[in-house]
Amino acid sequence: MAKKTTNLKAKKHFGQHFLTSNDTAKTIVEGLGDISSQDVLEIGPGMGIITQFMVNDAKRFRAVEIDPEAASYLEQHFDNIALIKADFLKVNLRDYYTEQFSLIGNFPYNISSQIVFKIIENTELVERWVGMFQLEMGIRLVALPKDKKDYGILSVLTPFYYKVEKIMTLGPEAFNPPPRVNSIVVKATRVEHQWKCDPKLLKRVVKTAFGMRRKTLSNGLATIVPKEILNTHQFATLRPENLTHLQFEELTAYIEQHVSN
Repeated sequence: MAKKTTNLKAKKHFGQHFLTSNDTAKTIVEGLGDISSQDVLEIGPGMGIITQFMVNDAKRFRAVEIDPEAASYLEQHFDNIALIKADFLKVNLRDYYTEQFSLIGNFPYNISSQIVFKIIENTELVERWVGMFQLEMGIRLVALPKDKKDYGILSVLTPFYYKVEKIMTLGPEAFNPPPRVNSIVVKATRVEHQWKCDPKLLKRVVKTAFGMRRKTLSNGLATIVPKEILNTHQFATLRPENLTHLQFEELTAYIEQHVSN
């Protein structure tokens, strides 16, 4: 357990909002399941309110902390804590892991989408993860085509790799300093998907389509596939928010078949 000490001051440029409830922190960790058999990596532990429930109970525990002051605080208050003092987005996870691990964190809201993209890029290593997000971001992860405003790139890409479920929602009062938004905690468990297209091409198609989400797919994807080819497909006149993730896969398979690199 963490020792009682003076608090760190949250730094705005690191997007820090420290969770204040031990009970909430414990519930978040429980989202990973039985951690005694898991290798766990925490992103941005801050003052260690979530860390305290994992550092001695996980099979193996590491944390990534970009803030030097927070890293020093953690080293002073947790015996033998293994810290990676770096920006998570710049860390090559394969330098530290050759086998599967679990990931957890109160993610900085200003880079939370980039964190999810990085998790997806390392899906063969990240078996499960639990993350705190701004509420709107969490909603995007589970949005469906009917949720037009929230449905976007991560809504399409995430379900190919992970099943995402809500654990809890939190108001600003759960943090110090309180953010100006509500928050959500989700857990994600890896799924096995039998690909019908090149995943890299799918990612390019999805990103390009939503980059021009007001255009029909035949117009929005013209930089990838000529309109005269895509116009023969049943989805050509639809907009990206009309397609499910599996329909995007179907469309990408069609593009892959008709456009040679």
